[in-house]
Amino acid sequence: MILFSTIFDRAFSLFDDPDINKKYYKDQAGFQHLMLQYLMLAKNKFVSPTAITDKLNEYSESVGYMESDNGNGTDTYVLDQTVANGGVGVGFTFMVDNKFIEAEYLPETNSVKFERNITSEETWSVAWFYAGAFTADFRSTLRGDFPIEPIMDKIINILAYGILSVWGDKEVNRVLEVRNILTTDDVKMYSPANSARAKVEWQNKMDKDMDTLISELNWRIMSTPLGGSRFGK
Repeated sequence: MILFSTIFDRAFSLFDDPDINKKYYKDQAGFQHLMLQYLMLAKNKFVSPTAITDKLNEYSESVGYMESDNGNGTDTYVLDQTVANGGVGVGFTFMVDNKFIEAEYLPETNSVKFERNITSEETWSVAWFYAGAFTADFRSTLRGDFPIEPIMDKIINILAYGILSVWGDKEVNRVLEVRNILTTDDVKMYSPANSARAKVEWQNKMDKDMDTLISELNWRIMSTPLGGSRFGK
């Protein structure tokens, strides 16, 4: 099994975008929801070997929930809804009066402990989102006595780069749209051509890196016991 959150964390290390950074550190529920949309598109860019890609069609459904209430002067509150997967791989967003706040989910009691007491004049809220996981047994792609961990790591890397590639598609299109609506006076203050060129170059690099990782995975499987008979499948 591969938790989607593991892929999202790997992808985040490749991003350099202030909006993504804010979501990751302040709004994990929103971050996972956003990344899930990109992941579902990214897995379609992962085209071979089919012995691996076919297994990416086996995944659990996402689930999320939000609840809120007035404080009672304490810092810990039991949630009404049981958090999915015991909180493992789940993205949480904690707020007090619609402002982000630090807190910790306690799976043993299905409760949340905020960094401070919440007064009766304040409203706390907790949003959580479990994006899901790829649930297939990837071990069947290799002989049972061969370690699957290196293969799994490469799969995670490919999907992480795929997320970046899909996000890059959107960013390139956005920059090109901005360029098309700018007036002559706007162009004097902003260089959309340079921005578009930089985005396209970055996007091409992401696609190239993903293709390289896919090629490495193909060769890795081909060179392992049982793997050669599955190459290209």
